[in-house]
Amino acid sequence: MTDELLVNGCLRGDARYQQALYEKYKVELFMVCMRYAKSRAEAEDFLQDGFMQVFRDLGQFDTAKGSLQGWVRRVVVNKVLQHLRKKKLQFAGADVADFSNQLPNNEDILSMLSAKEIVQLIQQLPEGYRVVFNLFMVEGFSHQEIAEQLGIAESTSKSQLFKARQALQRSVKELISS
Repeated sequence: MTDELLVNGCLRGDARYQQALYEKYKVELFMVCMRYAKSRAEAEDFLQDGFMQVFRDLGQFDTAKGSLQGWVRRVVVNKVLQHLRKKKLQFAGADVADFSNQLPNNEDILSMLSAKEIVQLIQQLPEGYRVVFNLFMVEGFSHQEIAEQLGIAESTSKSQLFKARQALQRSVKELISS
């Protein structure tokens, strides 16, 4: 079934098309939600709220501006960010200058881990680290965009990413050495 048929069916309120749209993207979007969530239950809540937003805003989707998959993903990520902003994300204070000359090790140890193990490690990060890491490394946001989305300074975004990378490196090394 094409994206155009899915969208048109959903806009008519046809439950079969809504179910088909949900089935088409639920696994991919659940994995996105898992990266931001502390638990599976929280990820399920994010996914449900995200799809509710998708169905409410589907009339705004414009094929000329991109794919349905990309649009749905962006809506879900934005809904997750709304939840996190409501919770008043806490960011550990640090000056980005403290980290500007330090680069993380480029050991290729991530190739030794499964996707599930990587997601679990990301979930263990403090919330501020986890959100900035996902927005920058996975979603491709710039530090300026992250700062605008989260209402933080650009330097805070940079330092949170640096700290997230350090924490993940420590966790991966511990996991591999055990």
